[in-house]
Amino acid sequence: MEKYELLIEKISTASGLEVSEIEKRVEEKKAKLSGLISKEGAAQIIAAELGISFEDQDLKINELMAGMRKVNVIGKIINLFPVREFEKNGVKGKVANFVIADETGNTRVVLWDLKHISMIENEEIKQGDVVSIKNGSTRDSEIHLSGFSEISKSNEVMENVKTEREVNEVSLVDARQGQNVRIRGIVVQIFQPRFYSVCPECNKKVIAEGEGFNCAEHGKVNAKERGILNFVLDDATETMRVVMFSDQINLLIPEEDLKDAEKAMAFRDDFLGTEVYLSGLVKRNQLFNNLEIVASNVEKVDVEKLIVELEKAE
Repeated sequence: MEKYELLIEKISTASGLEVSEIEKRVEEKKAKLSGLISKEGAAQIIAAELGISFEDQDLKINELMAGMRKVNVIGKIINLFPVREFEKNGVKGKVANFVIADETGNTRVVLWDLKHISMIENEEIKQGDVVSIKNGSTRDSEIHLSGFSEISKSNEVMENVKTEREVNEVSLVDARQGQNVRIRGIVVQIFQPRFYSVCPECNKKVIAEGEGFNCAEHGKVNAKERGILNFVLDDATETMRVVMFSDQINLLIPEEDLKDAEKAMAFRDDFLGTEVYLSGLVKRNQLFNNLEIVASNVEKVDVEKLIVELEKAE
């Protein structure tokens, strides 16, 4: 069941109104706001107008939506990443990430508080543990924990958790921030490829210092270059910018070829107008305040195979 349907059911149960009445109010709210809000967003406004709050409730992962505060959830850690140090505006800090899952889905958890991070560094919580999270907040498709949040090991046993990433097959006009999507569309614009310097050990961006480069984790390194390629996808409902990094670029062309003007132009001419299947995460570009897709996979549409699939669906 999709998040919107789950949300409508929860509002219906809490308010005593029929599902049809809730959906009617959602459509009226969308119309009043000239369609500038998603169904999920409109439903959350309706819930607030009815005096219904989902804060401090124990939620399943598939019930989480962007913008929630005071999120309580229990999940099993299925992937734990190394603690990372960073420096911003001259201040040093740490950040940690892990992925939790329950029987309904999985999501990334981001820890900013040093007390929480120390629990990972001291192996008080580790991969395979079931943890209880309280007072988290959701941003995009992630749970973020601040100093006001709580995390602890849980005695709950979770055997069958959902480890595969949830993918929404939607149109671009219905794509929402934080969704993992798969979309079929046509490449209508390609931008000049760019390259940036990364650490050869961890592939993270490095800072130029004098004649060399410095990695926050590995110190002075001989940096290597990685590519970024942006293009615009059109699926007949909307257009959206797509961001591709090295691993995804190499699915279409060796990224080194993009440094060669002749090869890059030949690729551009061939790729422009191509129909593709695109998979990726919808994020908000903070600079331009619009949605874009960070690609995880791009493949050209096999027309003959597509025809066979469409005939089977009829």
